[in-house]
Formats: sequence, C-alpha cells, structure tokens
Amino acid sequence: MRYLLILAVVTAACAQYNSPIPAARPTVYTQGTQPKASASEYPTQGRLGGVDMGADYMVHSFGNGEQMYIAENFLIVEVAFFPPKGESVLVESSMFSLRVNGKKELLLPAAPTMAASVMRQPQWQSQRGVMGGIDMGGIGVGTGYPPPGSTGQGGPGQRLPAPPRAPDPGYPETSKKEVERAEDVLIRTALLDGPSKQPVSGFLYFPYKGKASGVKSVELLYHDAVLKVK
Repeated sequence: MRYLLILAVVTAACAQYNSPIPAARPTVYTQGTQPKASASEYPTQGRLGGVDMGADYMVHSFGNGEQMYIAENFLIVEVAFFPPKGESVLVESSMFSLRVNGKKELLLPAAPTMAASVMRQPQWQSQRGVMGGIDMGGIGVGTGYPPPGSTGQGGPGQRLPAPPRAPDPGYPETSKKEVERAEDVLIRTALLDGPSKQPVSGFLYFPYKGKASGVKSVELLYHDAVLKVK
C-alpha cells in the first residue's frame, strides 16, 4: 500500500513537470493606443524623471489601428510613456500643453468626452463627417463625404447598393467587421490618466481653429519636458 502511494505521487509529479507551460496572454488595451516597443520608435523622444517619453504629431488624424478618422477642429498628438522596470509613472493629461508657431499662448488638451461631443454636432458632420471611409494604403480614413456619383438624397446619380444575392456554392461567406463610430474611437484611444507600471500611450486632442497648413512648428510641453514634435 505504501509503495502504491509513493508511485502515485511520483507519477503526478512527472506529469506536472512534463506538462507544457501555458503561454502568457497578450496585453489587451481597452483604453488608449497600443504602445510601440520603445520610445525610440516614435518620431520624437524625451525624458522626464527617468521615464522615457515618445510622441507623434498626427495633425488632425486619430484611429484604432484599422480605421483612421479626421478631426479638423483639433491638433492631435499621440503620447507614450515607458517607465523603468519595476517602477510606475503617473500620467496627467491636464499637465500637457501645446505651443504652436512659438506663440506664448498655449493650447490645453480637451477632455475626450468634449472632443467627442464636437464630432457629434450635426453642423460638423454635414461638412466633414465621421463615418465614411476612403482607402489610404490599406487604412480607411473617415471623411463622411458621399461617394462619387452620389447625391445623398436617393435621386438621380446616386449609387444604389447592389441587390442581395445568395452566396456562390463552394465559396465561404465572408463577414465584414463592423466599423466603430468615430466619437467612440476618439474616447477609447485617448491617453489614460493615472499610475501605470506598464508602457502606456494614447491621443491628446488640442482644440485649434486655424489651418494645418499654417502650422510651422509645434512643441509639446509636459512638466519640465519639452518635445518638439514638428
């Protein structure tokens, strides 16, 4: 009896030793954007208190990695923080500001909910829109303009959708991924405030009424750090 008990313990230990180690689950970012591998992969890099920072001046664009959108009422910068291993960084969006063309007056970031509400305004959507898409090297860019040949009213010249038809036999039916609303993407990809021990990144939305063509230089300020993003 004692021999059988020892044999059972040894067998269980061997089975546990030989069992494959479960693979680590990839980090899923429910808020913000997917950080790059390091700050050096961003067009602009900086350092603040031992924390590496990266920044990318996006002009008016933002997106979720699959679909890009345009928000012409804002200058948009993607910011990333890379804290040292075992340490954390406190992200404070309200401490950012933007200096355009060297002016003393600084732009402050808008709350994501406020920026999203601007995009939901009917007069903005009628001029620029948020839900349309055009192909830009494999990435859809939301524009909201009617497609070529369309009047938007169902009258002459409008390109009507093709009538439904049964799938051809032998070919699997493909499902199209639902496109997120621009205002939902805007809120979800905004920079997340708070402490973090992991790299974190996201967009900042600075209200701006001027034309992008008139922007010659852009500096991103955060506490004592100054990053020249353009």
